[in-house]
Amino acid sequence: MVTFSKSFRDFLRHSNSRIAYFILRAEQYEYWDYKSYKLMVTDAEINYLTLRGDGTISYLPKGKPHLLTDDGQWAREGRQNGAAGKTIKKILTKRAQKLFSDSEYESFVNQYKSACDAENKEFVLRPNVDIPDVYCMKRERGSGTLEDSCMNGDRDYLDLYKCCPKLQILTLVNGCGELCGRALVWDIGGGEVLMDRVYVNQDHYYDLFLAYAKDKGWLRKVEYKSYRDKDYYTKDGVTNFYRTITIDTPTTFEAYPYIDTFTYGGDGFLKNVCNGTMYEYCQTGGTRDGDEDEDDEEYGYCEHSGNRYHDEDLRYIERGRYSGSCIHSDYTVYCETDGHTYYESCDYLVEISDSWYRKDDEDVCYVEDDQEYYLLEDCKYSEFHDEYIHSSNCSYSSHHETYIKDCEAYNVAGEIFHESVVNKVD
Repeated sequence: MVTFSKSFRDFLRHSNSRIAYFILRAEQYEYWDYKSYKLMVTDAEINYLTLRGDGTISYLPKGKPHLLTDDGQWAREGRQNGAAGKTIKKILTKRAQKLFSDSEYESFVNQYKSACDAENKEFVLRPNVDIPDVYCMKRERGSGTLEDSCMNGDRDYLDLYKCCPKLQILTLVNGCGELCGRALVWDIGGGEVLMDRVYVNQDHYYDLFLAYAKDKGWLRKVEYKSYRDKDYYTKDGVTNFYRTITIDTPTTFEAYPYIDTFTYGGDGFLKNVCNGTMYEYCQTGGTRDGDEDEDDEEYGYCEHSGNRYHDEDLRYIERGRYSGSCIHSDYTVYCETDGHTYYESCDYLVEISDSWYRKDDEDVCYVEDDQEYYLLEDCKYSEFHDEYIHSSNCSYSSHHETYIKDCEAYNVAGEIFHESVVNKVD
């Protein structure tokens, strides 16, 4: 049986990784059915796993004696360190390894590294007046989004942030005082706080920010790595919702930052949607769109992407997601039900045979067994089952005088019967 240190077991218990859950479940199975356990987890190569602060996993190779120090701790003799992804596969059987995708292994590794880093990093929530200093801090070496941020070092563009009374900045720093990640934090009223887009220098730092926001009870962007979906938020990582938010703040300055989420605004306010606004903060050179723009009447902004397009490429959305806003035609679909243009991923719509319909269309029905929407004309209603069935999956029964699911039907002497009334011979 594979043995874990307390620190490693604590990580597995607190992780929401499917791999971590699988390993813990396999351990439970060991007490019920040893054969099942051996099909999932193996100690054929390594054992006695524990966390390492550098993000590797420490383990004891097969054949090496497990030694203890005088105070009962695991001794270092004979132990080795390995990359988290490769090492965790060593305790999974070949069969079990195939159950997980590359993205699930990547998620496990990022969460593991975050757990290792948690003790070596510190979060500091700083006031709005410190924001220009944060953007000019020395950064930890890395290749993440923090390193590529267009506002790094642009102190002269950040007066709007510095003077915003409802703004703070959350920073993650290492033991050397270097910046490892940052996120703007907005007071959005009603006692609620919103963590904006997150910038980090290592991908696994994202998990640290998400855990911090969850612990504080903050809202955060669902698309926390991106400027997209500026009005799509979550509070617990499970329940997602849309919200339009306005931030009252001074907005008249000599230069302006590129603003990821509250991209739009007017005199004295910022907003996460473009309705009722006159400015857009999407330039990296210190300007904002809307100031003496000669072509302003011919161009508009796509609410979905946040980009500026010619009016001919934009479509006004009257209903559903992005109602009252314009989005690029590439993101829109025509609805056969009511003849309106909708955002392609609107929750109200469903695509059937290359056309789009409202889900509440009386000519559309939902088939529970298939978990799919179909045109009503392609389905049959079964009084026996009291539900709709796709025509390809049912047959008419003269005996029952209605349609029967094929998977529950028997053909007896040319007649269709439900299995409940057929005497089956073993």
